[in-house]
Amino acid sequence: MEIPNQTVKVTEFIFLSFTRSTRFPFLLSIIFLLTYLLIICVNILMILVIKCDTRLHTPMYFFVFNLSCLDICYTTTIVPQTLCNLLSSRPSIVFLNCATQMFCCVNFGAVQIFIVTAMAYDRYVAISNPLRYKTVMSWSACAMLIAIAWALAFIIAFVMVYCVFRLPFCRTPEIGHFYCDIGQVLLLTCTDVQGHRAAEVTTYLLGLGLFTIPFLLIITSYMYIISAVLKIRTTEGRRKAFSTCSSHITVVMVEYGCLGFIYFRPSAEDSLDKDKIFAMTFMFMSPILNPVIYSIRNKAVKEGLKKLTKNNVFS
Repeated sequence: MEIPNQTVKVTEFIFLSFTRSTRFPFLLSIIFLLTYLLIICVNILMILVIKCDTRLHTPMYFFVFNLSCLDICYTTTIVPQTLCNLLSSRPSIVFLNCATQMFCCVNFGAVQIFIVTAMAYDRYVAISNPLRYKTVMSWSACAMLIAIAWALAFIIAFVMVYCVFRLPFCRTPEIGHFYCDIGQVLLLTCTDVQGHRAAEVTTYLLGLGLFTIPFLLIITSYMYIISAVLKIRTTEGRRKAFSTCSSHITVVMVEYGCLGFIYFRPSAEDSLDKDKIFAMTFMFMSPILNPVIYSIRNKAVKEGLKKLTKNNVFS
C-alpha cells in the first residue's frame, strides 16, 4: 500500500530482517560471534606477524597491515550491533547510531578499495621499474597514499550520509536489512521534497564512481604489468613476476566480485533477501580471506608466523 508523504519524527530504526526471517536467533548469534572472533584473531595475527618480522617491512605488507586493521574496524561497526539485535525482542538502532554506522561502513569500505588500488600501483612499480622501486614506493609515498585514501573516503562517506539524513522521513522507520544500508534508509525519506532526487543521484554517482574508477585504475595497472612481464625473456622470470601479483589479483576478484554482485546485479522480487545474504557473506568472508590469501603462498609470512608462535610459546 502506498504510504502518503507525511513527515514523521524518527528517533530510531527497526530492523525487519530480524523480526521476520530469523527462526533461530540464539544459534545464529553463536555463529556470528564465533565468526567475528575468528576475523579478529586472524587479522590481529597478521598485524603482529607483519609488525614483528622485519622481512615484511615492505610497502606491499604495509598496505596489507592497513587492510587487516580495516577489516577489524569494518566488521566491528556491524557485528556487535547485529548480535544485540539478534538477541533483542525489539531489534532497533537509534537515529544517531544509524548515521554513525552508515558513515563508518562507507568510510572503511572506501578506504579498503583505495588501498587495494594503491597495491596495484605498487605491483606495477615493482615489476615495471624494479630499480627505482624503493625510491618511488618510499615510506613517505606509502604514508601519503594512505592519507589520501582516508581523506577521500571521509569526504565520500560524509557527503553520502549527509545527503540521506538531511531529508525528512515520511515512512515507518523500518529497515529491511541487518544494518543501516544507504539504499534502505533512503527509501524511508519523503519523495516529494526538494532535494530528494538530488540525494538519490548524488549517492548513486558517488557509489558508482567509488566502484568503477579504482577498478579501472587497477585494470590499467595490470595492463602495464602484463606488458612488462611479456618483455621478460625467461619463463622462470615471468612466473616469478606473475606470482608476486597472484595474491593481490585474488583479493581484487573477491572484493569486486562480491560488491558488484550486491550492488550492480539486476533487481528481482527476492533481491532484498539475496542482498542480505550476499552482504552478510561479504562482511564475513572478505576479512577472513584477506590475511589467508596473503599468507598461504608467501614463505616469509609463514616463517614469520612460525617465529612469532615459537617466541610466544617459549616466553
